[in-house]
Amino acid sequence: MDRAPLSFPENFIWGTAVCSHQAEGHNVHSDWWEFEHRGKIRDGSVSGPASDMLNRYPEDFALMEKYGYNGFRLSVEWARIEPEQGRFDEDALRHYESVLKELRKRNIKVCLTLYHWVLPKWVADAGGWTAPGCVRWFKNYVRCVVRRLYPLVDLWCTLNEPTAPLFAGFVMGAFPPEKRSWPLACKVYGNLLRAHVAAHSEITLQARAEGDPRQPLIGIAHAICFVEPRNPHNPVDRKIHEFFDFMHNRAFVESMQTGKIPFPFGIGETIHGLAGSYSFMGVNYYYRMTLRVPAKIPPNDLPDFLFTEGREVTGMGYESYPPGFYQVFKYMSGFGVPMYVTENGCADAEQDDVMRRRYLVRHIAQMHRAMKDGMDIRGYFQWSYIDNFEWLYGFEKKLGLFALEPGTLNRIPRPSATMYGLIARQGVTPEIVREYAPDTEEEIWGA
Repeated sequence: MDRAPLSFPENFIWGTAVCSHQAEGHNVHSDWWEFEHRGKIRDGSVSGPASDMLNRYPEDFALMEKYGYNGFRLSVEWARIEPEQGRFDEDALRHYESVLKELRKRNIKVCLTLYHWVLPKWVADAGGWTAPGCVRWFKNYVRCVVRRLYPLVDLWCTLNEPTAPLFAGFVMGAFPPEKRSWPLACKVYGNLLRAHVAAHSEITLQARAEGDPRQPLIGIAHAICFVEPRNPHNPVDRKIHEFFDFMHNRAFVESMQTGKIPFPFGIGETIHGLAGSYSFMGVNYYYRMTLRVPAKIPPNDLPDFLFTEGREVTGMGYESYPPGFYQVFKYMSGFGVPMYVTENGCADAEQDDVMRRRYLVRHIAQMHRAMKDGMDIRGYFQWSYIDNFEWLYGFEKKLGLFALEPGTLNRIPRPSATMYGLIARQGVTPEIVREYAPDTEEEIWGA
């Protein structure tokens, strides 16, 4: 059988991704910093210097260039830029300007996220995304960032996985602010949509002020999993999964399409400027989910929703299911704009990272299948470039192409770092697969 390489367009973005709170470290004016120091992290750690990208970013970007990655997704930290209400820190703005200029110098495309789950402490203390002024405050912050950084950004992510802080922070009580209130969750849902509209407006206005003839690429990084009933012949099982699919996967992006807040988050209210407020869709995909709903959600913890017996799971406990990636692309292509994979990756603590190599090759093959079938996918940002602070799990989970040497924080490439760079240059070839993920060859090219 012909085993031709899986090739990709010449201008395809092959990037990696981080969240700045998780990788830069020392985000001392944030709600998460305070949360960590109250002993809320499972391994007892705090983010501290994290991966020290705050200081070592030139070294990191040189590694990206060396290994052949031509894109990087990162966030700017609101708490660093506006540590006190109305005081925008010039040193922080200068830092991010230097970071983006360094990426530009190395011809690495920039995907910049404006909100990645972390708030300034002063915003959190006022009520966070439930505060009456939260959207206005976010708009002021975004205006400051956009005016300073607009020429250095290729793609703008207004929000990262907005349903995650909503459910984890206001339903399960696991993330800051540790609330369990559906009315508050609904308020957060609406305000995050309004925050997206505000950011979209500021970016668009700045594009006009810059005389940029192009439409800015603006979207969100949307967490979406492939939801499948354990027993598809059971109508109750099907309905439970359809409801979860709507709540987790479809509600927020469909609100962005229609401009309305759907039940049960609202009663169909219209948000001015929301409908069609995107020019790309970001896809964060990690796993297939089959629900095992507990009788009672334990306090201050995430419920055990995954049914994984007998299935391959990553170090996060997520089921690895590459065909679900294809199905997610089919759904997201219905929004009629280009797609970028803003996150996809695998927790694997082993230095030889056999699981990560297999995971990446299989998922990239499914992305190629989707593109071959006419779906408009223009870039892939692997999560993550480097091991970092993984929220409630602290430093226990290892998702990086590069490991951190204990004590020194020196960057240690895993085999996947080299493999991913080869794929970025050559596509998925039989030679690469035989060397790095030989047990996937039959799956990719057929028996």
